[in-house]
Amino acid sequence: MLQLSVKIDSSSKTPYYIQLYEYIKQEISCGAIEKNTKLPSIRQLANYLNMSRTTIETTYHQLCMEGYILSAPKVGYYVSPIESNSFPYNKKTCGHPLPSEKNSETKAVEYDFMTEDIDQDAFSFLVWKRYINKALRESTRFLSYGSFQGEPELRKEIAKYLHQSRGVVCTPEQIIVGAGVQSLLNILAAILKPSYPTIAFEDPGFKKAQVIFKDHDYKVTPIQLGEDGINIKQLSESQAKIVYVSPSHQFPMGTTMPINSRIQLLNWAHLNESLIIEDDYDSELRYFGRPIPSLQGLNNGERVIYMGSFSKILLPSLRISYMILPEDLFAKHLFQLGGYSQTSSKIEQIALSLFMKEGLFEKHIRKLRKIYAKKNQILTEAINRIMGDRVEIAGRETGLHVLLKIKSAYHSDEIAKLAEKVGVKVIPLSHYYMKTTQTQYPLVLLSYGGIPREHIEPAISLLQEVWFEKEA
Repeated sequence: MLQLSVKIDSSSKTPYYIQLYEYIKQEISCGAIEKNTKLPSIRQLANYLNMSRTTIETTYHQLCMEGYILSAPKVGYYVSPIESNSFPYNKKTCGHPLPSEKNSETKAVEYDFMTEDIDQDAFSFLVWKRYINKALRESTRFLSYGSFQGEPELRKEIAKYLHQSRGVVCTPEQIIVGAGVQSLLNILAAILKPSYPTIAFEDPGFKKAQVIFKDHDYKVTPIQLGEDGINIKQLSESQAKIVYVSPSHQFPMGTTMPINSRIQLLNWAHLNESLIIEDDYDSELRYFGRPIPSLQGLNNGERVIYMGSFSKILLPSLRISYMILPEDLFAKHLFQLGGYSQTSSKIEQIALSLFMKEGLFEKHIRKLRKIYAKKNQILTEAINRIMGDRVEIAGRETGLHVLLKIKSAYHSDEIAKLAEKVGVKVIPLSHYYMKTTQTQYPLVLLSYGGIPREHIEPAISLLQEVWFEKEA
């Protein structure tokens, strides 16, 4: 994939899509990106730059309109065969390293702890094909668009499942289904902006959600994390009327917000007439003890917007997520919500509803816990055996990643670069901070969802060598 080394200035008043548009246009004009070059897909570039797909799509649309790039249906985007300029062009800003120029000391990636993939044994395509075929028997239903909220039978199954497993209090009428959490957050950000122009985020936190609200011109305020979760005092002193949290498994730190802090957060919302967005992204995957009940269920769903997804527990490519709005908020914005079309496949929604109704979903969750608990065990045992007391492991109770504190003088970004030199990709925790933060030791995330079991130990051995033996 062509890699675009654009630097986005988050402090600038210029929208992200214009900054990206100017960069690509400039690179094409000065020849740094040659004619007929295939550009990354919208999805690829959104993931690579950690931006919303809407931002990338808007950028590409503008470049197409001006003739810098061409769109080939079902193929992708290409640089137009533009003639060379016969007039002087400012080339001072050109000369970024071309994608083919790679550090000769860096090996190709063999072991990827950055991947968002799932385990290759975690999903049965044969079973899923059977449920797709079951859904297709109702062929006349697919001659029309689906409900803007999502298919009624799927919303019914989601409400039933969440009440039993997460203590969520809602009716199917409060649920909105969409193609991914970012798609739903785009809708939410649009309808809430007039009344809630400022939003607070845990810092470090989920950057893909922050991007959506920045694209909608919200003021995004970072709030520090403590041992018990988000700093309630700092939140109270901010101007924010919405806060985005992941209390059951904080991303990326992996901590769980205790009951007293949850009550304090709910009290903040009620006293300030504010809203809490609860991201419950992978709480089903808890390996020690019972799953932590949702924040939403503690106060009967008032003042809490609940977000969930099937991406981690079914397939990332199955773009089905859901959002549960408090009753009063849903009623207030019903007219606006009705203006949005459904973005998720009607066929797959019906297939998923049948999968859940017939008990296969809960069986699938039990299977996942066994698969990922074993990988979690293999990873932590390898780290403890090979690296010993040179590291500390945190956040291994839930989810698909662990947080590693490395007792080294290196910065976390340097740690990641050293790992890449030996063919291992890890995620520096610094990537998730909004404010620059100094920690005593570097912290990195090891995401183990998609890495094969047999790759774990050799990867840890390579990290041990490059982080510690060469340091000595």
